[in-house]
Amino acid sequence: MNIFAAVKYTVVLPECKSMRIRNLLIHYVLTGDVSPVGKDAPSDVRVTASALRTIRDAARAGSEDDCATRVDVRDCGAAFRFLMALLAAAPGKWLLTGTPRLLQRPIEELVAALREMGAQIRKEPDGWLIVGRKLHADTLTVDCTRTGQYASALLLTAPLTGLQCLHLLPAEVPSASYIQMTRQMMSWTVDVPELPFQRMPLGGLADWSSALFVYAWAMLHPGACARMPGLTLRSIQGDSIIDEWFRAIGVRSWEDDQGVEIVAEPVGAPLRRVFPVADHPDVVPVMAALACLLPAEFRFEGVRNLAHKESDRVGALATQLAPFADITRQADTLSVKGKPRSQWPPVPYELMTLGDHRLAMAFLLFGRDVQLDDVACMEKSWGTLWRKLSEQGLITV
Repeated sequence: MNIFAAVKYTVVLPECKSMRIRNLLIHYVLTGDVSPVGKDAPSDVRVTASALRTIRDAARAGSEDDCATRVDVRDCGAAFRFLMALLAAAPGKWLLTGTPRLLQRPIEELVAALREMGAQIRKEPDGWLIVGRKLHADTLTVDCTRTGQYASALLLTAPLTGLQCLHLLPAEVPSASYIQMTRQMMSWTVDVPELPFQRMPLGGLADWSSALFVYAWAMLHPGACARMPGLTLRSIQGDSIIDEWFRAIGVRSWEDDQGVEIVAEPVGAPLRRVFPVADHPDVVPVMAALACLLPAEFRFEGVRNLAHKESDRVGALATQLAPFADITRQADTLSVKGKPRSQWPPVPYELMTLGDHRLAMAFLLFGRDVQLDDVACMEKSWGTLWRKLSEQGLITV
C-alpha cells in the first residue's frame, strides 16, 4: 500500500533486451528454432530474432552453392558478438554484417578465441566472412578488456563446442554482471574461475536500464509516485543496483506482488556522489543528465569502455552536456558538476543524440528545455515506451 499522498503514474517498462536476446540464443542453441518476438519489443530483440531466422532457414535449406548467407545485425552489438560465435560453429558459409559503426566496434579478441578453437573467420570490407564448422575446446581464455560480451558469446554457444572452462582476462573483467546474467540464464554449466557463481532466482524481464529513467524522473518531480509493474528489486540484472544508489540520494521504493513503486523526496544539501560503473555502463548517460538538472556533482569511475558503444558516449556526453555542467574527463573517469540554471544557454537548446538510444533517453529528462535531433533511435532498447510516456505527459518529444 502506498503510504505517500502523491500523483501516481504507471510506467509499463519494456522487457530487458539483454535477457531477451540471451533467451533467443539459448533457445536456438538447444532447439534450432527461434522464439516468437512481439512487434513492440525493443528493436535489438527484433533484429536478433530476424538474424536467427535467417540462419535457421539457411541451415534447413542446406545450400550447396558458394554464396555466403548474409546475416545483418544492423547496430546490435550483442547480436554481433553472440552470432559470431554461433555462426563459427554452424555449418555453412556466412557473412556477418551490420552498420558502419557496428563494424568498427570491438570483436577481434572474440575472433582470436574462436580461431583457437578452429574457426575459419576472415575480415571483409562489408563484414566478417565465416565458414562454419565443428569447433571444440575443453578450456579457453578470452580477453574481455574491451567488452564482457565476448565471454557471454562463448558461454552461450558452449553446447556446440564442448567448452567446459572459460578463463577471463583481465582478473577484474568489465561488465562482469552481464557475464553472470548469462550464466544464470543457461541450463548448462561452464566453469569461469575468475567469477564465483551461485544460482539465483531470475526475477522478471522488466528492464532495469529503462527503470533508471523513471528513478531519475522521480527525483526531478518530488512527491510524484511512479509504479512499474513487473519490476522486481531482486533481479539478476546488474542495473538493479540503481535502487540502492537512489535510496542513498532520496528515492524511496517498495515492492508488492504487482511490481515496484517509487517516490522521491526533495533534494536538500548539495548532492555529491561517486558511482562505480564498470559493471553498469548503461547508467552513465541518464545519471550525467540528472547531475545537470538537479544540479548535483556525480563522478563516474570505470567509463573507459563507453567509447565502444553505439557512439563514443563519454566524448558525446562531455560535448553535449558542456553548456549545462562543468565536465572533467580522464582515462577512466567522468565527473559532471551541474551548473545553476542561471548559467544555462538560452532554451530550447538543441542536443544531438548521434543515433544513440542511451543518449536520447538521457536527454529526454531535460523536457522542453532541449530539442533532440532523433528520438526514434530509442526503440533499440525502449520499444514503444517513449511514445507511451509522451502520451501520459511524463516526457516531451
